[in-house]
Amino acid sequence: MKNIELLNICYKFFNRFITASTLVEELAKIDKKNIPQENVEKIESLIGEIKEVLKNNPNRVDEYVTIKKEKIKNLIEKLDKIPKANDNSKMLEKHIKNLKNDYEKEMDSHERWAAVMSCITKNEYFNNIMDNLTKNELLEFIVQYIQAPLPPHLTQKEFDELSEICIKNDKREWLWRLAFNYSKRNINFDKIVDYYIEKKDDYYLSELICAVGTDLDIDKIIDSINDQELIDGLKSRKSILESHVTEEQLNKIINK
Repeated sequence: MKNIELLNICYKFFNRFITASTLVEELAKIDKKNIPQENVEKIESLIGEIKEVLKNNPNRVDEYVTIKKEKIKNLIEKLDKIPKANDNSKMLEKHIKNLKNDYEKEMDSHERWAAVMSCITKNEYFNNIMDNLTKNELLEFIVQYIQAPLPPHLTQKEFDELSEICIKNDKREWLWRLAFNYSKRNINFDKIVDYYIEKKDDYYLSELICAVGTDLDIDKIIDSINDQELIDGLKSRKSILESHVTEEQLNKIINK
């Protein structure tokens, strides 16, 4: 039996969605009744190692924490400046609220986080589960979050295979989440772009441009769009797109 719960808890810690203290609490709550005793012992061993790290590494506000909070503050200010319209106000309010919550949360120092990470990545049980995930399991594991700082490493071929699973099952939200997690990682998103264009999905195409626009050839995308329904849909999302494309590119869409 694969203990996906263990992976999910550790993944939250990897990406700093929870602190090391919360990590220990959540690992201790894992239901162990269907887990072989030898693996229960590996979980307990991991918890013990992490507790030892916390004991020897008192948390403190270091350079990482200071810079991280400053970045969050700057992002909140940028989002506050984006013009709000009917089609984006709820999304912006949600992002701003989440960022404010993140700003107020306790953060582990880099030293503490790295020491706990080392405990996890050296744990035989954790690595065995991670290495034996099916492609579907890996996909679900990745898309549970968006823009995770440390998603599992994927080659272009592996990324395209996961994209194909989404396309086969028309999981458009999952495609968007998958792309968002691999922005600025030298991944080509053409397969996702082509699918959104094929489906005339102006909503997700716009959201993709907003999320990973710097990884896309925007001019190439605009030139490839010929369907009037999709063009009109993109025009209706002008207020969202104008913050992520140049004025010239926006005019190319509007004048199509």
